[in-house]
Amino acid sequence: MPEQRSRTARPALIGGVSAGRTRPDQIRGGNHGLTPEQVASSQRERVLAAMRELVAGRGYQDVPVAEVIRHAGVSRKTFYELYAGKEECFVAVYEREMERLLAPALQAFEGDEPWTDRLRTALGVLLGAVAADKDAARICFVEALAAGPLALERRNAEMTRLDPLFAPPDATGPTGSRAITAGAVGYLSELLNREVAGGRTAQLPALRSELMATLTLPFEAAAAPVTADDAGERAFLTAYGEIAADLLGRVSAALAIDTDPAARIRGGVSALLDFCATEPDRARACFVEALSVGPAARDRRAATTDRLADLFAQPLRELRPSDRIAQVSALALVGGFLELTYDPVDRRAPARLPSVDTVVAVARLA
Repeated sequence: MPEQRSRTARPALIGGVSAGRTRPDQIRGGNHGLTPEQVASSQRERVLAAMRELVAGRGYQDVPVAEVIRHAGVSRKTFYELYAGKEECFVAVYEREMERLLAPALQAFEGDEPWTDRLRTALGVLLGAVAADKDAARICFVEALAAGPLALERRNAEMTRLDPLFAPPDATGPTGSRAITAGAVGYLSELLNREVAGGRTAQLPALRSELMATLTLPFEAAAAPVTADDAGERAFLTAYGEIAADLLGRVSAALAIDTDPAARIRGGVSALLDFCATEPDRARACFVEALSVGPAARDRRAATTDRLADLFAQPLRELRPSDRIAQVSALALVGGFLELTYDPVDRRAPARLPSVDTVVAVARLA
């Protein structure tokens, strides 16, 4: 059967299974009590999971449809009722993985902080997410280039989602042009491809400083200046931006690891506590010293607090009946954390930091 054909047949109700192969998540024939939609959804998820695993392990060119079918435990007929061919199936995997990698970075870029600080945070989140999943990294930044014209088209569209990161609010003239923005995105894409293909995925977070120096160069004249009168406060804010970006990146990465919302919240709290325990000086600057340096520093600390609450609000929306209640719960969680950790952070006493259970209980999430 050819690799490509049009999808004119309606979705299978109960797809066949390759002879001699079963999977733990495979739906058996007979009276299973599932709707046709549930069956089709199960088949689709198995096919996508098989394509993801095989392409990440072997490369797109070395994965035939027959192997995907065997690995997924579906029939050839079912595969072609779901996807027109191998490339379309791969693109579905690619789009899902790119959404998982890009969405947290784009969310981390939001806020009122200076552009360079927001960019630093977003890059930290993106590099951390890519480094944490070498399979997704290979699919998105290596194999997508070899999959075919449809995959290249989708890749180009997905990468333009990063354009806002390289459009400073005060950019005018050539610094705000699409050509320079595209150049910045292209450089980032090329670096990711080079490092992932070279087997250095885990080391990507260490390249954030290099990326910041390179990617902000065309926009330096347009970057918003720090609004602080005092030179000491200006110097503090410069250092604070790096610290806050690192902290937000760690928490964002921790919140993305699990699918269970309660586990994600605990992971985020654990990341906060680990930051305080392993980086006592930076934690003190972020949570304690920022209160006394000056009004601009206090505003930046408040902005960081709001950003942390926004991050925790995402999983809380799955546990609370409304967005408003989720946001209030997130503010209570972050506020409780700051209250419980103020003294040990001020004294640089990691042994006195509260446990995850204590922070969660104080926020009435337990």
